[in-house]
Amino acid sequence: MIMKIAIDARGLLGGGNLTGVGFYAYKLLEKLFELDQENQYVLFSNSIKENKIAQQLVKGKNTTYYSKKIPNKLFNFSLKFLGKPYLDRLVGGADIFWFPNLNFWSVSPGCPTIVTVHDLSFIKTSELYSPKMRLWHKAIGINQKLKNAAKIVAVSQSTKDDLITTYDLLPDKIKVIYPGPIEVKNYLPKTLPFDLPDKYILFLGTLEPRKNIIGIIKAFHLLNNPQYHLVLAGGAGWQYSKLIQLVRQLKLGNRVKFLGYVTPAQQSELYQRADLFVWPSFYEGFGFPPLEAMRAGVPVIASANSSMPEVLAQAAILVDPYNIKEIAQTMHLALSDNNLRSKLIANGFEQVKKYSWEQSAKQMLEVFREFNLNVPSGK
Repeated sequence: MIMKIAIDARGLLGGGNLTGVGFYAYKLLEKLFELDQENQYVLFSNSIKENKIAQQLVKGKNTTYYSKKIPNKLFNFSLKFLGKPYLDRLVGGADIFWFPNLNFWSVSPGCPTIVTVHDLSFIKTSELYSPKMRLWHKAIGINQKLKNAAKIVAVSQSTKDDLITTYDLLPDKIKVIYPGPIEVKNYLPKTLPFDLPDKYILFLGTLEPRKNIIGIIKAFHLLNNPQYHLVLAGGAGWQYSKLIQLVRQLKLGNRVKFLGYVTPAQQSELYQRADLFVWPSFYEGFGFPPLEAMRAGVPVIASANSSMPEVLAQAAILVDPYNIKEIAQTMHLALSDNNLRSKLIANGFEQVKKYSWEQSAKQMLEVFREFNLNVPSGK
């Protein structure tokens, strides 16, 4: 039986600056549409501006795009307090509606929902979120959405365990599907619009408190090795100004470089020229950048918490993100011990082979097919 599967594409509205959740949705959908030429897919979006990324994904005869142009605040208010409009009816009916990330939604009673949960950082580390983001997560009504969902996809076993203990969900309701790392391509020389130091330690991700950027800067200061610079690549997040102030306070001058958002092509060059990648985040549901660094042949330091031991295994040095001295000592060790570096690089190449977008798409398709025997029309 051919199914009509509706997919929430609002997470792709970041334009060319897709990060984390947006990259997940784009790469998984891209591979899913390559593999499945049978079922019908419709991408739903709502924005005054066109969702060009979602439109790029519509290539085959079995994929279509539907968009509304209602102001988001009004649209979300209606979904939250009025329970309307039913998103499945907006797209002409659907047998399943998949939400690749938590968001505001409402569907008709006959339409089962699948939702991907990337992490519970908004609960586990709520103090590291801005008041605006905390309010947004509260307003969505996550508990009820997870209870009502026909199926939940978790991006790691760690996230699944958190979902079970936090929301008292049945384990069988949750399927773990690992994402694949973002592809790191061989870079072309001089693709970066800025100069890079000869030797540097790299962090790549949104510069926000949850990523422990303050801890990285303090550890770099404690490392006190003038041969190396610290390169921080990623968009400015909440409390970004505190990072600038800390660099000045520690008198690190131009030894710490803030690059801002970098494109995928620029990321490839950054990874491949780096001497070390550091990722001592306070909490991660999966974490793309450490795997991307491994694929580029860069030793990785990451946190010994949440999903990191599961995802990275023995391919990274795992540290206590709250122990600045330990992070600094590990930086020194990873930069100076050539045998350790070689081992980390070799283990990294092997570890990253465990993840692929094709495998993710096949498992997602299996989840859809669970509804194939007895799906309501949703129309």
